[in-house]
Amino acid sequence: MSAPTSFPARVFAFLSSFGLATFVLTMLLILTFLGTLEQAEYGLVASQARYFESVFVDRIDIGACWRALALDAYWDIGNVVLPVNILPGGYTLMGILFVNMFVGGLIRIRKSPRTIGVVISHFAILFMIAAGAVTYHFAKEGILNLAEGQTHDEFQSFHERVIEIEKVVPEGQKRTALVIDQRFFTDLSNSTDHGKARTFTHESLPFDLVITNWKQHAEPKRDSSGTRGDAVDGYFIQELSKLDPKNGQLQADEALSQACVAVVKDKKTGAEQRGILWEFAAAPWTATVGADKYLINIGRRSYRLPFAIRLDHTEQEKHPGTERARRFTSKVTKLHGEREEKRVVTMNEPVRGEGYAIFQSSFDDGSSSGSSVKRSGFQVVENPSDHWPLISCIIVAIGLLIHFVMMLARAMKWNPWIAVSSTLFVVTAGFVLAYWKL
Repeated sequence: MSAPTSFPARVFAFLSSFGLATFVLTMLLILTFLGTLEQAEYGLVASQARYFESVFVDRIDIGACWRALALDAYWDIGNVVLPVNILPGGYTLMGILFVNMFVGGLIRIRKSPRTIGVVISHFAILFMIAAGAVTYHFAKEGILNLAEGQTHDEFQSFHERVIEIEKVVPEGQKRTALVIDQRFFTDLSNSTDHGKARTFTHESLPFDLVITNWKQHAEPKRDSSGTRGDAVDGYFIQELSKLDPKNGQLQADEALSQACVAVVKDKKTGAEQRGILWEFAAAPWTATVGADKYLINIGRRSYRLPFAIRLDHTEQEKHPGTERARRFTSKVTKLHGEREEKRVVTMNEPVRGEGYAIFQSSFDDGSSSGSSVKRSGFQVVENPSDHWPLISCIIVAIGLLIHFVMMLARAMKWNPWIAVSSTLFVVTAGFVLAYWKL
């Protein structure tokens, strides 16, 4: 076959080449190696975000990788960081791999009975990559904490924070809240006097809200000296280390407590009120404008479930002679209006329904809170592509099975179509029998 001469043909040949596929797979191997090493000091969440969820890797901590390999026992190189902004991250590499397999494995590949199994397998792998992209962009996951006897139909996001503004209304009236998404204020990480500020306004509000001095992990501290210019009512926002004091690793995002300064400006009079919004505050900050009161707070975004969950009973099994948990089990009731459905949630055995999966994630027998009330923590996941990886694995297995049986049939001088049909019938019958027995 002659080499392509036109520019579009050369681009097409490059995108479908084995060389590009080899490069991408090699880079993914390198990212996996580096991310695994850095995980020892930075933790799983930070390493995953830097290497596998990024478009480009911003830096490589050579010192952390060196220590993870225990090479510091021979030569301690200290903290060496390599700033790299051209190394593609996992997100970029998976996108390139998708294009490469689509062009080379589906479009360019020779279509014949001999390659039908390979084509099916390539399609299934593309389906799996697409599942990862859908999960990354559209999946929602959070936490739902319930005490025994408690019922709730909302869960809080692990990572998404929002600022909520709610007008205080008499009891019985419908409560509504205005929500400011985190992407509009998480770049305001500077001091009140010299940092960035952003003003938010809405036609239904009699005031403008100014947000400034946002911190990803902080807490309010008393200004004992009374000399700080960024103090609000005698308190200022003290930024905290994101490293876990127990193991020195970077804490997960859900363990961080965000804080910022909020300024309410009356649209009519121009009068200002200042307050500190803190994620772990016991109550929202209250601002009074005219005769109305408004509750303003920063916290995790809430999502409503299409059903309610009531925790009826929860228990914990421990390994004999230890305090280490062996199994968490929660008996719950799914409430759909007047209809009730009894279910059991255990570790690795979630309750699924209506696009949601509810996993058992934590247990409290009341000792941590000083009460006798047992509580369970449930991880709630809404993932449109929840079953796509399983489906793609099944399709890959079918494609490879067809390919291998056809190769075997040709080597043994059998009719390949009869061999493939017989094999698929036997395998399908085996799965049906196993499912029926189970």
